Order: sequence, then C-alpha cells, then structure tokens
Amino acid sequence: MAHYLPVLSVFILTFSFLPLLKKIKKNRSVSGVSLLMMTFGVAQSIYFIIYNVFFERYYMALPFIVTGCLSGLILYYFARYNAQRSQRLQLVAMLGFSLLPFLLLFNPQLDTATILTWLTFVGLVMSSVRVMPQTYKTLRSGDISNLSARYFSLQFIAGVCGLFAELAMTTPSTSHVLTFVMILLTNAAQLGSIQYYKMRPVVA
Repeated sequence: MAHYLPVLSVFILTFSFLPLLKKIKKNRSVSGVSLLMMTFGVAQSIYFIIYNVFFERYYMALPFIVTGCLSGLILYYFARYNAQRSQRLQLVAMLGFSLLPFLLLFNPQLDTATILTWLTFVGLVMSSVRVMPQTYKTLRSGDISNLSARYFSLQFIAGVCGLFAELAMTTPSTSHVLTFVMILLTNAAQLGSIQYYKMRPVVA
C-alpha cells in the first residue's frame, strides 16, 4: 500500500501545477510567482532524487522528480517571457550555488551514503524555506494574478501522501519526514494568504 502513495502523490502534484502553468501561459508572465521558491523546488528535488535512487527507494523519488521538472518548467517560462540576459545569468548562478554541497561527493575520504544522508538535510532546509519567499511576496504585493489556490492545496495533499508513505517505510528517513511536515505547514500558510487577498482584493 505504501508504494501506491508516492504514485498517487505524483498525480496530485501534476494536477497542482496545471492551473499555475495555465495562468502563466495565458498571461505570458510569471508576475507574482517567487522564482526563489521554484529554484529551491528544483534544487531540493535533486537532493532527494539522488538520495532515493542511491538507496533504491525508487517510489519515493517519483514525487520529487515531478516537482523538480515542473518547477524547472516555470523557470523556463520566466527565462522566456520575463527575463533579461542578466536575470538569466542570476538564475543559473542561484541554481549552481544551491547545488554546491554536492562537491562533497568528490572527497574520497568521505562515505557516499553518509554524505547523501546529510545532503537531504540541506534539501530539508530548502523545503522549509521554499514557500516562505512566495508568502512574503504575496503579502507584500497582494499580487495573486498568477497564483492558484489549487496549486498550494494540492501540494498540501501531496505532502500528506508523502508523509504517510515515508512513515510506512521499513526505516523512515528523518529528513524526509521533516520535509513533508514543512511542506504541509508552508503550503497551508501560503494558501491562507491567497484566500485573504481573494476576500480583500487589492485596490488599484
């Protein structure tokens, strides 16, 4: 049964991104979307994908593959619709910087399994702060034109699936459990801020 939860999470995550991507394509803009949130979405997904593949936890890698790919697609739309050359370079630099800890894998004196385990805690930090820039941006600007409440609500449900799937594992990963808990908390906070501005539209 535990194997089906990550697969269910994949479908939920895919449907969560669809309304957001639809709005971005319709408006031809990523205005109101936090690029830091999407950048961390790509980076933290890479951390967890490599860990789960290395330890042959393939089902648990699936939700992170979907999150990473679709977050990367939004970054592509940013580069296509909004970004100047300098902004594209900043985006590449930000992604590169967030992946620097992987250089530890080139140290022959360190155990690969241990490094990958600790790197998931780097992914945990990114998951913990990932939605916060978006929440701050929403509260500061009140711009929800490209944001979808369905995106964050489905992300919340996918987090519930991921949490139960991880807890059902023979040896649950502490970093994974904490990551899913933070996904629940941060997406709930962002969903609340969206609902607030829907009830109180920004006066032009």
